[in-house]
Amino acid sequence: MFKQFQSYLMGYYGMQNTGDDILLYTSRWALQNQLGDTQVRVSCLADVKCEEFGNVEGLPASKFRGHHRFLHYKNALQSEKVIFGGGSVLHSEKDIQFKRHLVRLAGAKDSRCVGVGIGPFESKKAENVCREFLNECGFIGVRDPESYALGKALAPNANIQLTFDLAPLLLCQEEQIWTPIERRGVMFNFCQLATDAFGNVNEKNEQQRIDVAVQNIEGVWNKTQEPIYLLDFNGHEQFGDFHVHQKIMQRVSNDVAITHIPYDPNPLNVLQRIAGFKASVAMRLHAVILSFLVNTPVISINYHNKCRSWCKQVGVPEQYQFEADGIAPELLVTQLEDGFGTGFAKTTLKPEEARLLALRNWS
Repeated sequence: MFKQFQSYLMGYYGMQNTGDDILLYTSRWALQNQLGDTQVRVSCLADVKCEEFGNVEGLPASKFRGHHRFLHYKNALQSEKVIFGGGSVLHSEKDIQFKRHLVRLAGAKDSRCVGVGIGPFESKKAENVCREFLNECGFIGVRDPESYALGKALAPNANIQLTFDLAPLLLCQEEQIWTPIERRGVMFNFCQLATDAFGNVNEKNEQQRIDVAVQNIEGVWNKTQEPIYLLDFNGHEQFGDFHVHQKIMQRVSNDVAITHIPYDPNPLNVLQRIAGFKASVAMRLHAVILSFLVNTPVISINYHNKCRSWCKQVGVPEQYQFEADGIAPELLVTQLEDGFGTGFAKTTLKPEEARLLALRNWS
């Protein structure tokens, strides 16, 4: 059968999330430069307009029940393979079944997952379905050792390889895509923590986290006099970081020099911006990762196992890791003050080493 596309790239793209923007950018780069695919169809919820990306056309408005699913099946059937480009994508029974349908239509042998996480599963059925998917899909590149161990336990004979998150592929350009500049200020990034699949938030817990964030920011300002920047990594109307950042700004003392930076759909702009900070304090995983890539000392606020796993993989010093629900503001402030005074401890892994690990997804 004639195939119109070499690859059909799938992910949580077009949802105004910098992490997913990075996965889209790096997946498209690797498809062209590592696999030689020039005819690629991208599944994207909304239009992405970005000069460095090349524009991506979003799905049309749904005209009938199952319209988008029909389009996905059509695109898979017209493609030589399906690529699932990064993220925590193997945990839901319904979604994994959908992925099985797609790889069957395109061709399971050449289809692949790259830089993905496996689990935790929503149910025993989801675990069983994932076992089938792992055995069917041609290549599974997982981003963390926990996912690798889980995947091999489920499907020992599947082609599962321990690779890495895709983000370090940003460093694969022929020319360096970020410019070292004079550093100034401390970046903070906070996000809402949903309590269910519908995005609902525990308001009491969220308020406590905002209280602690305000203490952190005021403490850093009082000790260092470094300007503070609140950077949105998600601009979604419901899930966006600005919901938290605006509440923080309303509470922070007027004496603090603080600036809110809204979501930018161009991840290269975000990377360059982070290269200009003296340090960062971040919840979003890819805010931590981008800081690592441009040698910006980062304190990771871990709210999910993927954050802890990343810190372990690259060797983020223990003193620079805090749990989202257990931050001691005075200790965090002390770590930043000491870092500015005597220097920050380094990660055990270097960005260049991470880049080589990320390339394993495409070997």
